Amino acid sequence: MAVFTNSNILNTKHKTLPFTGKWLDSFGTPAPTGAWIIYGASGSGKTSFALQLAKYLTKFDKVLYWSIEQGNSKTFQLAWKREKMSECGTNIMVADEGELSAVENDMFGSIIKRMSQKHGRNILIIDSLTPLKAQSFTIAKYEAFRKRLKNKLIIWLSHEKWELPDTKVGDYIMKMADLKMRCEGYKVFANTRAGESLSEYVIWEKGAKGYLHKNQSL
Repeated sequence: MAVFTNSNILNTKHKTLPFTGKWLDSFGTPAPTGAWIIYGASGSGKTSFALQLAKYLTKFDKVLYWSIEQGNSKTFQLAWKREKMSECGTNIMVADEGELSAVENDMFGSIIKRMSQKHGRNILIIDSLTPLKAQSFTIAKYEAFRKRLKNKLIIWLSHEKWELPDTKVGDYIMKMADLKMRCEGYKVFANTRAGESLSEYVIWEKGAKGYLHKNQSL
């Protein structure tokens, strides 16, 4: 067990992602490792936001986007084109649901191998937790996975129920995550474990205005 003095705590220099502009206003300067979570109801803009975030993160490191829920489907292709992801070049790659290993107790073997190889990617986005329910994805398995990629940044997507992630694992990740991002009405409302004051992030201006108008009319 390590013990820290006041001086240790105050003088420790932590690595951060140098976000600027609207990204800085909405998400601060988060650490480049650990866990983040994006959650919201179906149709709230989660995948669009995840792609926008992935695109921005390629400015700092290489990204692997694991499309478990949609795979390389027509809808995913349309979202990819809409967000102009081709501008990222090879700084982003996509894995589909086929990467989910059927080997018991090694659900993520293929992904871990890809992330751990020499010159591998340091940012993994998993879209989403919902299909993993059928794979008996438990908190214990999450912790084992996290520890094997402890020096990476893992961003999880989740559907929600009553404004919280809709699985026990998702709820656990949210409680432990450094950055929590809830999508509603094509906006993102973020908070951190440090309790920073952050601005809302607009995913889609027209959709956000339409959602606001609809709710004001109720």
